[in-house]
Parts: sequence; structure tokens; C-alpha cells
Amino acid sequence: MTPNTAYIDMEFAGIYGTHQNLQIPIEIGVIIHQPETDALSFAGKAFHRNIDVELWKNITDDVGKRIDGQRRVFNLASRGYAKIFDKKFHLGTKRQNEARHAICGVHRDLQEFMQALNYKDIGSLVFFASRREMETFRNSRVQTDGFLIRDLQNEIRSEYHLKEHVSLDRVSLVTDFGITKTALRSAHFRYTLPEKFRYLIKPHKAIGDAARMFLVDQEFHQYPEEFGERLKGHLDEYERRKGAEKTALEKSW
Repeated sequence: MTPNTAYIDMEFAGIYGTHQNLQIPIEIGVIIHQPETDALSFAGKAFHRNIDVELWKNITDDVGKRIDGQRRVFNLASRGYAKIFDKKFHLGTKRQNEARHAICGVHRDLQEFMQALNYKDIGSLVFFASRREMETFRNSRVQTDGFLIRDLQNEIRSEYHLKEHVSLDRVSLVTDFGITKTALRSAHFRYTLPEKFRYLIKPHKAIGDAARMFLVDQEFHQYPEEFGERLKGHLDEYERRKGAEKTALEKSW
């Protein structure tokens, strides 16, 4: 029987008042694909600690190019209450030590979460830009020996001989990723969403990004020529837009 594949994404935030010097995982999302039945199972966890964090969200245009950003400050124990960002605020030594304890606590929670997936018969772990997740697994003492570790971003760059990495936002556009009230879809695939996860399946939520990764992988490996053609078209348009903006900026000087 072919082992299952786990698509894993984590979201991170900076500890407020440390100017991004201290980072903490705030949630993890996992989608497990069973190749024998083409079935999906979903798992996720938000990490709760009494610590204030600042989270950046990029705002992108229709080709995935960053046009703006939003910063949100909130407490991991009560996420619904945003706070006003003060760039002069600095976390004192005592609170920084408390923040480090909070990070260690999240690492313990992450280890327990991953251990609970042991019965899922997972053979491969798939990431999109794996450095931070793998580093966090090491800090959390999550054992990854014995798994096939894949980095989908690296695979796409290597396969199509790209000059640089392409973001998940952009390759999701290439696959025509979309979400309805009951399903997630791409150009050639459609999967029903469990009701309790429907409100979480959105870009830049951990489980939503895990879903995007899964469908990118499906399109990339099962329709490689079409994926490559769509990717080339996207890259050409992306560079054209950059060139047009640069020209317009130079003319304004």
C-alpha cells in the first residue's frame, strides 16, 4: 500500500516589541492525501499563548505582485482583539524572557500535534519553502528521519529552470486555484471540504495554504506540460508589468 503524503504549512508572527527578532509559530495546517483512494483528511491547530504578536499580510494584484501590506497586532490568547501598532514600543528583558517561554511552549504543542498524526501512515512531508518549517521541527524535536522531505518551491524552480523562486500566491494563480462554500478546486481537480474546516480554507491561513500546496502539486506532476505553459505565460506577464511600472516611475522623475 502506498504511504500517504502530508502537505504542511505553518504561519509565523513576530513577537511585538522585538522588531521581528523573536518569531513564534502561530498555527499549523496539514492536508493528508491518500493516493490509493484520492481522499483527503485535514488537521490543524492554532497556538494560544498570552503574548502579543505582529503579523504582516501582503496585498497582491491579479498576477501575485505585492502592492501593499497590512500589519495586525493581537494577543495569541485572544486573537479577535487587534491592538494599535506603536513602532517605538520595545519589549523589556523580563517580557522577552516570557516570550521565549511562550515560544518553547508552542514548540511542545507542535510536537504533540505531529505525534498525534503518527497513525496516519505518512511517508512524505511536502512543504513550500521548507526552511522555516524544518527549523521549527528541529527546535520542537519533531522527528523527520525516515520521511521523504520535499520542497515544492524548489522542485518547480528546478523543473522549469527558473532564475528565481516563485511564491505560492503566484503558482496558485497558475493552477487556477479557487474555493467555493463546499469545495476547493484547480484547473483539473476538485475536492469536497469538510464542514468544520470550510471557514479556515483561505490563502495565508495555514490549512488554506496547505490546500493550495496540494493542488499545485497535483497540477505540477499530473499535467506538467500544461502547468509549464501556464507558468511561462504568468512569468512573462509578471515581468511585463514590472517593466511597465519601472518605465512609468522613471518618466515621473
